[in-house]
Amino acid sequence: MVLIGLGFVFGNKTEDGREDIDIEEEPFLESNWIVEVKGEVKKPGLYFLGSDARVNDAIILAGGLTMEADTDNLNLASRITDGMVIYVPGKNGGAEYSKISINNGSLDELMSISGIGEVKARSIIDYRNLHGSFSSLEELKNVEGISEKLFEQIKAFIRL
Repeated sequence: MVLIGLGFVFGNKTEDGREDIDIEEEPFLESNWIVEVKGEVKKPGLYFLGSDARVNDAIILAGGLTMEADTDNLNLASRITDGMVIYVPGKNGGAEYSKISINNGSLDELMSISGIGEVKARSIIDYRNLHGSFSSLEELKNVEGISEKLFEQIKAFIRL
């Protein structure tokens, strides 16, 4: 668990000499969401976080960034979602293996691309379910909500 409730015990003597114990507790934050952190982090894996956590919190739990990490297109302030995949690309960001497949990527994988939220990720999946696999990266611009500007921003992080 990431965060646990902490109790502080303060002892006071009662008139008869017994210990009177008051327990003051910090708010308990549940670690009810699981995210997978992979790529250029020191300890890739699954991590438990609270529902108010941010991408940066998950990266910290994963031991922080490696020297090869490239966070230029990663929104560290984004709130996490349960089951989310956070991929930290390397400085050689063009490496094909590090790109997200628009033909096979899950909702969470698509959402890990900076600029693609749940609505756009669902639109990508709906489009490929209706029209079949994308035949080119540029075809992604046919998806509702994917503008030329957004396409230019994400094209280095996607593959067929």
